[in-house]
Amino acid sequence: MKQTLNLQVFDDLFNKIKTNYYALGDKLPTESEMQKIYGVSRAPIRQALGRLQSEGLIERRPGIGSVVVNNGLSGPWPSMGGFSSNFSKRWNQLSCKTIDASKVIAEEDVTKSLELEAETPIVKVKRIRIDNNVPTFLLIHHYVDVDIEKIKNAGEILHMRQFASEVLGVDFAYVTEEIAAVQADEQLSYYLEVEKGFPLLQIKRVSFDSDYKPVEYVKYYVRSDDWPYKIMYSKDGGDLEI
Repeated sequence: MKQTLNLQVFDDLFNKIKTNYYALGDKLPTESEMQKIYGVSRAPIRQALGRLQSEGLIERRPGIGSVVVNNGLSGPWPSMGGFSSNFSKRWNQLSCKTIDASKVIAEEDVTKSLELEAETPIVKVKRIRIDNNVPTFLLIHHYVDVDIEKIKNAGEILHMRQFASEVLGVDFAYVTEEIAAVQADEQLSYYLEVEKGFPLLQIKRVSFDSDYKPVEYVKYYVRSDDWPYKIMYSKDGGDLEI
């Protein structure tokens, strides 16, 4: 299958960043320069840059351009959606504990998100991420057809998506997230060590492979009092934080 133009640009830039052709702190060519380099219009270039940014490899800074901020070689934390800026600052004080990894019958929201038949058996992984001795994230991952023994034998898994990709062979290409404000119930208050009714962020994430097939469903809860959710949007080449 022939690659789309934006994927061709993305793959080339991705490989150059990973091989240190563009090192940490380097500024990538401007969009105009990339149009000449790749012989494409500005649209696929912006799409490729947007994906590099979502992968946590670059930041698109107003008045400066696209700067390499991560190449996967200098630290264990790839992009983590709306929490990526905090991860890049705090990765050396974070730890993660796997509470449970087991095969279960999928619940309705899982089967719907993963496009499975009702009562399909899946692998469910429950983890707590701890920031400076404070439990901050409760993460519940769901997979189909992965080796659960590799998860059980892995010990501390700092970044589950990276582990799933590199060890379990899960193909990640696209991600969607749905965010809601919730109050801690009895289980959440226990795991996150907060009072019942404490305000939390609930994020539902569905990851898809390159064929648009859902391969992972994650529901996680965050103490956002110290971990605000922040996303970068691109408009006319500039960046907006909300």
